[in-house]
Amino acid sequence: MTLRGPFAITVLAVLFVSLALNLLIAGFVAARIAGPRAGDEIERIVAMGIHAFPPEIRRTITDKALGERHQLRERFEELKRARDRMFEAMRSEPLDRAVLEAAFNDMREKTNALQQAGQDLVAGALADAPPDVRRHIKPPHGLFP
Repeated sequence: MTLRGPFAITVLAVLFVSLALNLLIAGFVAARIAGPRAGDEIERIVAMGIHAFPPEIRRTITDKALGERHQLRERFEELKRARDRMFEAMRSEPLDRAVLEAAFNDMREKTNALQQAGQDLVAGALADAPPDVRRHIKPPHGLFP
C-alpha cells in the first residue's frame, strides 16, 4: 500500500512529532541521570570538577570537601560578593576606572583562593591514591579542543 496526498503528509508529520518528543524525553532522562547531583552549591561545584578522576579519588575528594564544607562555602560566598561588587563597579555612573580595576583584582584574588582550596583537596586525594588508581585519570572532555 502506498500513501499519497494529504493523508501521507499528515502521517509523516505525526511520525516526525512523535520522534521529536521521544528524543526530547530521552534527552531529559539522560540529563537527569548524568547531570549534576542534588546537594548544595559546594557539592555541585565539587561534583562538576572531579569527573576526570577514578571513583576512588572522587570519593576521597568528596569526603575531604564535605569535611571542609564551611571553609569552602566561606570562600565561595566571598567570591560571590566580589562578583557582585565587580558588576556594581561596571554599572556605576560615572565609571570609575580605579574602582573597576580594584574590583577586578578582588575578583581575581577570590577566584584564586577558591581554586587553590580545590587544588589542595585534589592534591591531598592524589597523595593518598596508589599509582595504579592515578593512572586512570583522564582530562575532561570538551574543555579544550
